[in-house]
Amino acid sequence: MILKTDIQETMSTTLSTSSDDVVEVIFEAILKKRLNPGVKLSEISLQEEFGYSRSVIRQGFDRLVDSGVLIHKKNQSVRVACPTEQETKQIFKARKAIESGVIMILVEKYHNKQLDLTEVDSLVSKEKQLHDSEELAKLTRLSCDFHLTLAELCDNKYLVESLKPLIPLSALAASVYANRESNFCSFAEHQELIEAIKSNNLKKASDAINVHLDHCVQSLNFGVQVKTKNSYSHIFN
Repeated sequence: MILKTDIQETMSTTLSTSSDDVVEVIFEAILKKRLNPGVKLSEISLQEEFGYSRSVIRQGFDRLVDSGVLIHKKNQSVRVACPTEQETKQIFKARKAIESGVIMILVEKYHNKQLDLTEVDSLVSKEKQLHDSEELAKLTRLSCDFHLTLAELCDNKYLVESLKPLIPLSALAASVYANRESNFCSFAEHQELIEAIKSNNLKKASDAINVHLDHCVQSLNFGVQVKTKNSYSHIFN
């Protein structure tokens, strides 16, 4: 059962009526493993708990459906998705194609002294702190920010928009198949990747991102018994 306090720790004390809040609440609950794959989501529950309008809730649901985090079939309730092993591997294969291009651009920008990596250096430091404190959900979320930040540093909106839907799907897969011992999306490898970019060695940096994403998949336990839940759930009370 998800407690209101668990959800609200990542939200402002003054709730807005934006669909962003709906997306944030649901995504955080998934990362914390409080929403199992297959669980049905309740518009009424969100409306009663947070005072959102039904239209805002549906907008949030639609965004998560579009990203693949939720599933909505005709005449059925909205459910949390559960990426299969094959789908997960396809997600990371797509990411390798995109993020290899990201790294190529960043190495060139760094070589030309057009790249400030201060922000990503800071993210890696925060990742280490969360790893040491075993805050797995926050660590997974921060690792998402790391990869998206690298893409944003390319100043290419098409790269960012291509990568953006794959990141929450990767996090969803991690919420299903990763555990505390799996070292999914290693912060140490993030640090190695940054150092490779700073080395101005394109091959080294390209190898670093490919090895890192391969390790993300290898760290997942696809043999785990997936805990699905099919009953209707008022998840926020």
